Amino acid sequence: MVGIKTYRVIRDLIKDPQSLINYVEDYLLRIAGLTYAAKEINGEVARLMVHGSNGDAELSINHEVRVKGHGKMRDLVNALVLRYLGTDGMRRITILLLQRGNRVYRVNDLPRSYSPSIGLIGLMLISIMALSIVVAVLRIINVIPSIHLIIILLLSPLLIPIIYSYILQLRVRHGDLRDSRIIKFVLEYSDFEERRFNEALRFLSRIENTRSLNEIRRFLISLVNDARTRPQSFYEEEIDVNSLIKKLGIKGNYGIYLVNVNQCNAASIGLPGINYIILTSRLVSCLNTDELAAVIMHEVGHIIHGDSAKTLFLISLAQLVNIALITYIIPLMSLPAIPILIIAILLEVFGIVSVMKLSEYSADKYALKFVPRRSLAMALIRVTWKELHNELVRRRLSVFASHPSVSSRLVRILQ
Repeated sequence: MVGIKTYRVIRDLIKDPQSLINYVEDYLLRIAGLTYAAKEINGEVARLMVHGSNGDAELSINHEVRVKGHGKMRDLVNALVLRYLGTDGMRRITILLLQRGNRVYRVNDLPRSYSPSIGLIGLMLISIMALSIVVAVLRIINVIPSIHLIIILLLSPLLIPIIYSYILQLRVRHGDLRDSRIIKFVLEYSDFEERRFNEALRFLSRIENTRSLNEIRRFLISLVNDARTRPQSFYEEEIDVNSLIKKLGIKGNYGIYLVNVNQCNAASIGLPGINYIILTSRLVSCLNTDELAAVIMHEVGHIIHGDSAKTLFLISLAQLVNIALITYIIPLMSLPAIPILIIAILLEVFGIVSVMKLSEYSADKYALKFVPRRSLAMALIRVTWKELHNELVRRRLSVFASHPSVSSRLVRILQ
């Protein structure tokens, strides 16, 4: 049922059904060993029927998108539809520059980092288990925690993430986007132009030591004019984050930082005295200006709603429950300590991630006050189209995932 709803709303994102049908057909003819392919395109319906050694499939696009069939062929067609939506059927090479005044920095020169949201979320949840184990060990060896130790154990889940957030801000300060402009050079190649794409990557290795903006621009233009590396399209885009913030009407003093991470991700920290947003270089490369604005507003929504503080409160509350269980309730009622503690931790983690999932829906809803539905939906698909394919084909959803399913978010955004 979720898959049907998802494909129904995805239809609104497909501008040209014929291009999508042609893309899927070309891709399958090249790699899937088709023994039969037929397509029908008229004013109302675009349909593709294929058959091969891996099964058969039918893709039809009218007022909704439908994929029917058997075997791996159906899964492959599903993947190609989402791949087309997420990439426009293109391979992109993006050179990101950061301009401050007259100085230009290559984003690749920024210190490499890791996914910030995974680090903070992991730290929060691990703190529950680690500190609960400390209390359990103390109880096993018959050491009753003093009131001072209990206070420390209660404050630790609050203080550790706050300290981590300040340290993280110091680490990413070189990518501060205030009073800066992001300059993007984008070369687009068809998925079927692998030779030119790889040749362009090889040529671009020569640009590593180039610092001047004009030199980089001249080098790329020479690459565009070379028949061996000529892309289907080439464009330059400038993103002035301050102007973007003013245009969106964002109120409040939020830091926005760019980090050198080869992963499409964004994160926000909203705690007393510290509010900032982190964008990865891969994310900025993947999205256009409207889609990037949608992501920024989603993260602002997290800060406005105080989601970081809520999560810290829940973790501290969970720690209080664990201390009460181990120190007083379990001994008083003569209950088995380890099983009770494991069940308690699982329930606490489930409760915390459930609240985090709801906060994602709320942040999406907040972003939609400022940006079009299509911009937010396309940003989500560009970042998560592979994950969406796994959801629709394999139906594997994690109960303890910190984010709701991509399909459920898409349905809520577009309906």
